[in-house]
Amino acid sequence: MPIDDTDRKTVAQAVRTYIAKERISREEFAQRAKLGKSTVDKLVVGLFSEKTILQIESQLSINLRRSGGGVEFADEEFGKYTREDANRYVGDYIFARPSFQEHALIHAFHMQVEWDRAARVLLIKERARDKKALQFGKIYIPRASRHTFILSNEGGWLKSVILSELDIHRRMKGVMLTMGRAFANVYAPMAMPVIMNKYEKIEDQMTGRIAPGSRSYEEYNRDLLAVEQDQFARWIRVQRT
Repeated sequence: MPIDDTDRKTVAQAVRTYIAKERISREEFAQRAKLGKSTVDKLVVGLFSEKTILQIESQLSINLRRSGGGVEFADEEFGKYTREDANRYVGDYIFARPSFQEHALIHAFHMQVEWDRAARVLLIKERARDKKALQFGKIYIPRASRHTFILSNEGGWLKSVILSELDIHRRMKGVMLTMGRAFANVYAPMAMPVIMNKYEKIEDQMTGRIAPGSRSYEEYNRDLLAVEQDQFARWIRVQRT
């Protein structure tokens, strides 16, 4: 059966989508489909035979001519994840961290993750009614990584967050590197444990300055302590022998 140009574009896109979604290399795709690497290299640019299509569909149990259209990808610099893969991250979160100066205090922020179609990336934005400078950032999900990265750039002031992937309890744990107020008007680099928990509904008392004894304090503090206790992150120090 002859293959027209539309089918070739659909098949090539379907293969690229499969590779991106599975987060595998072309070599790994070739192994799964029992094809040569050179065949896969030609395949992704639309050069293939009917026999090759049947081989892939048989080995991978997919329909290449119907699965490739309308797929949105994040740009390569963000990990080239698909919008479909990103959907599970979309929603409302509490982002919590220890206070820079008050040792027993936790700061919690209402954050919203959404897909920005123009920028082709997951964006994270703070939701607050009484603040002029709201926090925001872009989300990076590298291929074959079990971690999510957030980078915020506000006028050259960078804030970097590394989080574990979203688990079945809709929790992420990790660390943040940022600039914090050490004292008076003196700022210094600071690293600290952070959590990002997803909720169906976020109430006002769940955000802001969370003090011991408040409704949300025990939950946030337990998750923050688990960052190091359960080795979601490790603090590396020089050890004297």
